[in-house]
Amino acid sequence: MKNSCTFTFNKPTLKNNVNIQISFPAYATLACWFLFSVTWLWQSNKTKENVNPRTTSQKISAFMGFVIVFLALYLPLFTTKGLGKIVIPPYNAIQLAGLILAVSGITVSIWSRLLLGWNWSGGVSAKKEHELIVAGPYRIVRHPIYTGFISGLIGTCLIMGSLSGIIITVLYTMGLFKKISKEEKLLVDLFGNSYTDYQKRTYKLIPFLW
Repeated sequence: MKNSCTFTFNKPTLKNNVNIQISFPAYATLACWFLFSVTWLWQSNKTKENVNPRTTSQKISAFMGFVIVFLALYLPLFTTKGLGKIVIPPYNAIQLAGLILAVSGITVSIWSRLLLGWNWSGGVSAKKEHELIVAGPYRIVRHPIYTGFISGLIGTCLIMGSLSGIIITVLYTMGLFKKISKEEKLLVDLFGNSYTDYQKRTYKLIPFLW
């Protein structure tokens, strides 16, 4: 069988436990994550100075975390043995749901990152002359970058269907929940009543639910 690519929602063809075909939804998620990465790199130096600067080791750890996430999500492109085993059936409905979640989620993350602008920080850290952003998706949820990122993870996980994808999605989501709690405490300290009032009229992560 010759190596080929197909723009379908059908189950990928496997040869020697290696995926030699990539579906259209998989291509679409790869394109979206590429735009996500380009946006983060483009905006990486367009931030205000941290009150407590991040160390080099923290930056390297954050970068390696993203590398591990994407390797785990797309592991079936290299092997379907072990953690790369396909455990979510590639039905058209599941693939479509995954595509909608991934594209919409990553779009929201990029939009939110651009709105946050100079106030963004990779870690839980206050900025000098820190501003509270309440425009765009921040009118509804307080952490739309994480909302979009988690949606992107779940959508990609549904499309790729691997055990590694499920594991990394659960672990990373739990990590973001912990980070959100720390950020909320920091923002209350920074903005006081302004932030507590903002908390009362918005949702933490999931629009209209939580």
